[in-house]
Amino acid sequence: MTVAATDRKPLWQTAITLAIMIVPCLLVLVAAISLSTSPQRAHWPYVLTVLAFLAVGIKARMYGISLGFHRGLTHKSYETHDWLRGLFLALGCASIQGEPVRWATEHVEHHRHADKDGDPHSPEHGFWHAHWGWLVDLRFNREINPVFKNDKLAMWVSKTTWIWAFLGFAIPAAVGQLVGIGWWDGLLWGGGVAVFFANQGTYWVNSGAHTFGRRDFDTDDRSTNFWLKGPIGYPISLFLAWVTCGETNHNNHHAIGHAANHGMFKGQFDPSARLLRVLEKLGLVWNVRWISPEEAERRQRELRMTPEERKAEALRAHREKQAAVSVP
Repeated sequence: MTVAATDRKPLWQTAITLAIMIVPCLLVLVAAISLSTSPQRAHWPYVLTVLAFLAVGIKARMYGISLGFHRGLTHKSYETHDWLRGLFLALGCASIQGEPVRWATEHVEHHRHADKDGDPHSPEHGFWHAHWGWLVDLRFNREINPVFKNDKLAMWVSKTTWIWAFLGFAIPAAVGQLVGIGWWDGLLWGGGVAVFFANQGTYWVNSGAHTFGRRDFDTDDRSTNFWLKGPIGYPISLFLAWVTCGETNHNNHHAIGHAANHGMFKGQFDPSARLLRVLEKLGLVWNVRWISPEEAERRQRELRMTPEERKAEALRAHREKQAAVSVP
């Protein structure tokens, strides 16, 4: 795909993008050295505390990406109160993946041109391009999708993105100081290292979940559900499903984009769907677009049909509906 020179990212923006990609990698190295040389490394309370900071930092950001940016803003998979919607969007901003409305716009383009010319991050252009090369490559669409432009809350959060990104580091630093591990360890583990895992998890959905794994649906793209077998493969798959809050069930998502649950079959771990079910029971979310196993299986059959078979099936369903209406 050729893009005009005017569509290229400005140099300053590319530099910021590279910093966002590289600095968390360096902070992981700093954290590893710090932990291995710290006098407290042998004290389990300290180790468990920094790991708790890391886990909370990852999950807060990834629930923001998964439920805020992705299933909420982009696909309208559920409805909720503005305060909770704003919280999820702000948490997503703490991952430093950019403005929610631009993230959603790029994701819409991904679905519209999945693994074809025009897809911002397809492995058709190379695995590393899909993973993170596209972020520093060409800007495929600088205009925000009008649907998101008209979303006042999403636009406000987008305009204040860097405030939430800053708080994503400031809050764990402050809490770290309060609980006794120090502001630096709080910032390092709850901020920098957590950003690394959250972002690498998201990048993996774009690359690995279009390259490796199994396909439960015959979609017209390369999307996969990243579930590997074996004593090594399965734990890796489970860890990535935990990190991404279930986003690695990616083939399911491409088959039924509006689904609130990406895990549709037995054994497909989906933390975001689990949290949504809890929130639904509490009355905090509603009109959740759940997909049952039966609906998923019906979609599987549809995607396996030829165009002629789909036409015949649609005609049959129409006749059944008409017959049901005409019954006195």
